[in-house]
Amino acid sequence: MMCPARAYSADSEYKPLRSVLLYKPGPEIGRIERFKEVLHIKKIDYSKICREYEQIIRLYKSLKIKVHLLKPLKSKSPDNRYLFNLMYTRDLLFMSTTGAIIAKMCHEVRRDKVNGIKIFLKSINIPITKTIEGEGTFEGADALWINPKLVVVGVGNRTNKEGFLQIKGGLEAEGVRCIGVSASKGTLHLLGALQVIDSDLALVRVELVDTKTVDLLKENKIKVIHIPENSEVRNRQAMNIVTIASRKVIMPAGCPQTKKIYERHGIKIAAEVKIPQLVNGGGGLACSTAVLKRETK
Repeated sequence: MMCPARAYSADSEYKPLRSVLLYKPGPEIGRIERFKEVLHIKKIDYSKICREYEQIIRLYKSLKIKVHLLKPLKSKSPDNRYLFNLMYTRDLLFMSTTGAIIAKMCHEVRRDKVNGIKIFLKSINIPITKTIEGEGTFEGADALWINPKLVVVGVGNRTNKEGFLQIKGGLEAEGVRCIGVSASKGTLHLLGALQVIDSDLALVRVELVDTKTVDLLKENKIKVIHIPENSEVRNRQAMNIVTIASRKVIMPAGCPQTKKIYERHGIKIAAEVKIPQLVNGGGGLACSTAVLKRETK
């Protein structure tokens, strides 16, 4: 039975998480030898990343979060290159209150990814409100809800000015203000340096984020928690977290210093997950989790 169109929507980064989209990599992920050519950091072990995904899926289900698994289309490229980064589903789309904005990947190696997402969204009756086209590029992890009437988009790395203007037009048609900010230094997406975990609280890697972005948060009465640059954040994706409810997060295991910072500011750690293979691909928990539904009340 089809779900009503409004069954899937979001207007925050922190309200209770109800539904997500994941892609569990196939065996081709373990056959990559020139991993840097497909944007990975290290070689990925297929059997180990399968176990990581099984753990993540069980965790979400235990938290009463519905998990959808993306099934890719047959690739146009003979070597299936687009599949190598498909696990980072957050980049594929951005959910608004009325539907999904479909991304357009910056790198050619990832371009075929968005074709399968359109078929998936149609299968569960999620309307597509905008698709980035032409010279525009936009990746979903560059867009973040600040409040239900304001979205910020990191422009300069994976999302270009034309892509921003397209997403801005789509959101403003829904009555949502959209502001472009400078892409964070040292991360692929804005999400890698900024996490809004409550209506009045955000985690920020202040050494990487433009001061105007920090000022914007403060103007919107959001307290900024400074996250220092250390090996946990840089190498273990300690701030690549998934917020499942206000001030309640899932984070990577093996990051005790960052965990102490979170707990000191009243953030509850719902679970810690071992994800070294995801990290080898250049992403983390948030990158691999496309939000399909959060409560909007």
